[in-house]
Amino acid sequence: MPRPGGFGLALAGLMLLTVAASAAPAQIFPSSSLPYGYSYEEWSAKFWQWTFGQDTNNAELVGWSGVCTGPGRSVRFLAGATGTVNVTNKITIDDQTPLFFTVLSTTDDNTACPVTDFTSYTADQLAAAAAANWSAVSSTTCAIDGVAVGGLENPANSEYLVQSPAFSYTTAEQGGALGEIEGVYCVPGGTTIYPAVADGIYLMLAPFSEGKHTIHYTAAVGPGGAYFTQDITYDITVRRDHDGH
Repeated sequence: MPRPGGFGLALAGLMLLTVAASAAPAQIFPSSSLPYGYSYEEWSAKFWQWTFGQDTNNAELVGWSGVCTGPGRSVRFLAGATGTVNVTNKITIDDQTPLFFTVLSTTDDNTACPVTDFTSYTADQLAAAAAANWSAVSSTTCAIDGVAVGGLENPANSEYLVQSPAFSYTTAEQGGALGEIEGVYCVPGGTTIYPAVADGIYLMLAPFSEGKHTIHYTAAVGPGGAYFTQDITYDITVRRDHDGH
């Protein structure tokens, strides 16, 4: 089977403006729903297309809006991190912004170094490898505005655990995130990879109310977190979108 896929995501130190106001919990869409016209599985593929397309020299904490047309055009992604990390990110968004993020994910595809060593595993074989990687996850948690999200207690059968359909992605022209995520640094910029798959726990949040909010999530891989642990907090300031843009 392919080499283990990369856990986590590229992370940048982008800081945005903050303002003070009150807070209210966000709505989490059920994993069986079609938030903004797409399933969780489809959103996870879009999430990774954005992630693998990042330039790590100018990486974003908040993914650009307009990742798709129609009702989903306002959805924005929150970046995570690779390996062991304990970090707090401060961001500002407007009050019409749904957020999609992964508590933890694992990916797999056919990339390898040197490029001539690219294999040709099928999407089903890659999916099996990603599922095997996920079996090493020992814990996942998430709290939104201090309220714990239910259904994450057992990462192996969480209701928010989904596997993406096979997807393609195109590496950034410079500073491709593929190296940071999967340790594959030899793939030229602008290369399109197919198939790729991802397993992970994701959450889609309806827009927050104006004010201050917090998303805090953790994950451990290996017995007692022996392989690595993550502790990520987003301190979010939501400001009113006065002009509708």
